[in-house]
Amino acid sequence: MRDLLEGRRFGFALRPPLGNVALGLGVAVTLLDLMAWIGLGSRDTNGFVVGAYWLCAATAILGILALVTAVAEMRDVPEEERTLARLDAGGALAVIVLYAASAALRSTDLGAAGAAPLPFLMAIAGLLVLLVGSAMSSLLYAAREWEEIEELARETHRRRAAAR
Repeated sequence: MRDLLEGRRFGFALRPPLGNVALGLGVAVTLLDLMAWIGLGSRDTNGFVVGAYWLCAATAILGILALVTAVAEMRDVPEEERTLARLDAGGALAVIVLYAASAALRSTDLGAAGAAPLPFLMAIAGLLVLLVGSAMSSLLYAAREWEEIEELARETHRRRAAAR
């Protein structure tokens, strides 16, 4: 399971792509909120509000996956970069809290013409955390020593072959 969470089976760390997908969803939430606010004269339930609610929930779920992979990656991060790895995990936790709270607040007002200011501002704060976290995780986990990981895979293969 650890190999899967660290991305060894895929050949790349899973944390940066999960963060980038969450970043895309965060941008979509913000765009839907802005489109709902620009819709002048809307009095009925706006589809943008419902869409932004579901995208907030999806972003929080991706944040959970990103947090799990960040925690799994922390073991293999060199000691000098361990603080950055903890900061990355903290950022993923902040994204979960911000988007989950924004989705919870949005769920109480799905019949509105636009998002309320507090959930909108929480989504903007989450978007800023996602921007910084995505760049940081890409730099942190892209510089992994893949030769070492390939050597571990060869060693595991040798142990399995010897066990037969």
